[in-house]
Amino acid sequence: MVCSACSRDIGIPATLIAERDDLLRKRELLIEELRQARGEIEKIRLRRKQR
Repeated sequence: MVCSACSRDIGIPATLIAERDDLLRKRELLIEELRQARGEIEKIRLRRKQR
């Protein structure tokens, strides 16, 4: 990888890449969980309006 500011070669440790990948995976899981929770809240709201 090359630094965009100084054009030097920079190395990224494999552990840092693995940590980034893990965080991205966790973020995607949380986004999906939030989407499901919002859907459940919307269902509850619709049921309450129908009463």
